[in-house]
Amino acid sequence: MHPDHEHRFQRIISDYLQRPGGDYVELLCRGHVSSPAGVDPEQWRAEIRAQARKDKIRVTTTRHGNGAFAVRQRSVSDDELRSELMRVEPLRKPAATARELGHDPGSWLRSGDDSIAVCARCNARIYVCTTTPPVTDGEALSRTCSSSGERPA
Repeated sequence: MHPDHEHRFQRIISDYLQRPGGDYVELLCRGHVSSPAGVDPEQWRAEIRAQARKDKIRVTTTRHGNGAFAVRQRSVSDDELRSELMRVEPLRKPAATARELGHDPGSWLRSGDDSIAVCARCNARIYVCTTTPPVTDGEALSRTCSSSGERPA
């Protein structure tokens, strides 16, 4: 992976894992957040709801097993929806390429114009910058999955 793309990839992973602004800021930025491992889910939910109440923001929190998640409730305009759909379009082709090579590119993480995904089987990476024209990079786009047992047709 190109060094600049590697740096951006690692920054997105780090921000996602470390949540420098905290869970509530992640909720505001991403629209959803899950509780970190090892926290009391009920206390976590109460803290998220208290902050949202203070800011007069509608959220839904739900407990799931040993964790919890929160989702921001808000209406979305047609323009916002169209914009988000257009942001996802440049991710379709790299994901399809990775699947053809036997990879399983799970969910995308996004930070601004940069999006990343990782193969759930072998950890091969995909980096996409959704500028015009899009920039793509990563092992999952150039080599067969080492853990799939399947070969591309």
